[in-house]
Amino acid sequence: MTNTATPTHTFQTDMGDYTVPATSPVPGLFVYQVPDEVEPASSYRWSIGHHSGRLIASAMYEDDATRGAQKIADFADWTKPADELRAVLDPDELYKQLAWAACEIPALA
Repeated sequence: MTNTATPTHTFQTDMGDYTVPATSPVPGLFVYQVPDEVEPASSYRWSIGHHSGRLIASAMYEDDATRGAQKIADFADWTKPADELRAVLDPDELYKQLAWAACEIPALA
């Protein structure tokens, strides 16, 4: 039997946790669309998230978020815990690479 289930990702917000359909273009990273009720005024509806549920960056379009995840794929082993990544990642270099893919708000919040 083939598993046709859509992959999901759970992320945290001030309003609580959300589980949404997602893709994983890089092991440990997910690209997902933010539900309308989360920051409804924001035009950045697509996010790159760490498997821990932490936000890395946001984008206006799915393709930009996917491209952003691919741009930072070799920066670290994204399957590691967020605390380990914070200790080794250069936020300035991360920002530069994500900006090339039209991604904003880079963080490993």
